[in-house]
This record gives sequence, structure tokens and C-alpha cells, in this order.
Amino acid sequence: MPRLVDHGVRRAELLAAAWRVVRARGVEGTTTRAIADEAGCSLSVLAHFLGGKDDILVAAQKAVYDRIVERAFRIGGDLFGLAALRAALDAVLPIDEERAADAHVNVAFAGAALSHPLLAESRRESHRAIRVHLMNCLREARRLHELRPGVADEAVIDDFIILVEGSTLLSLVDGWAEEGRAERLTRLADGFVNQLRE
Repeated sequence: MPRLVDHGVRRAELLAAAWRVVRARGVEGTTTRAIADEAGCSLSVLAHFLGGKDDILVAAQKAVYDRIVERAFRIGGDLFGLAALRAALDAVLPIDEERAADAHVNVAFAGAALSHPLLAESRRESHRAIRVHLMNCLREARRLHELRPGVADEAVIDDFIILVEGSTLLSLVDGWAEEGRAERLTRLADGFVNQLRE
């Protein structure tokens, strides 16, 4: 009797294998054969669940962002306003091994997106989704009277993304603040949120 396979679970396992290959080899060095080998499956199984290489890369990029956003909600829990915004920073900055691994893959996809239109569009869609979450945090903060006068939501969100992408790139590629990285990133995150307060 054939074994029943949970499609969602198997897809998640294959995407995790794709992340590991991207982290080890970069996007340009990633092949469907390497992903299949990492996942311990055949190329036909990989294609059945995820499609061709472009499909896999786009799905893996989106899944990394979805994982980060899900972490933001998990860390944020029942928090609102600026506390939720601060939790979102905790979710995305590479302050521990799990977050650094996700950030490493994100940096690899960012570089590849310069010459890969499908990846570039996927990243833009992911950024749009994150902007919605951050906008909700700022609306809550305004309703709770936490924001100082003159705060422009779109500018804050731009700065949030620049802080995350810039500090991640410096941390992982240039080795910036390797020693004490978590403490430095935590201090930056606290300063970012505190300058928004009334």
C-alpha cells in the first residue's frame, strides 16, 4: 500500500533543503540536483512538489519571508503598537543562530535578485506584506498615543527595512560586530523604537 504523504509537510522539508543549499552554495551555485541530494529525494519528487529551479528559488525566497513574519507574530504574541514593532525587529535581526541562518539565505536571495527578475518581484511582494504588518503596528501605536508628533509612517517603515537589511548585510557579509553582534543589534533596535516615542 503506498505511503500517504502530507503535501504541506513534504513541501516544507524540501524548501528547508533548498535554504541549506542556498546558504552553503549561494543562489548561483544552487542546482536542483543539489537540493534533491540534500533532501534525500529524486529530481522527479522535487519537481512534483516544487517545480523547476526558478519555481523552487521563488518559493524558497517567499518561504523565508513567511517564516520571518510568522516569527514576528510569535514573538509579538499579544503585543500592540511600538512593543509589536520592537518584537518585529527581534524577529528579523540576526541575533541568534536561527535568525542568522534565515538572514544569510535572505542576503543570498537579495544579491541574486539583481539579475533574476522573478526573485526581484518575489522580494518586492514579500516587502509589501511586511509593510502591511508594520503599518498596523504604527496605527496601533498612534491609537495608543505612543508616537511623537510628526512621525511619518511610510518613512518609519522605510527606515525599518533599511536598518534590517543594512545591519544584516554588514553583520553577515562584512563580519561587522561579529563579537557582541546580538548586543549591538539589540541596542540599535531599542534606539530605533525609542526615537519614535512621544
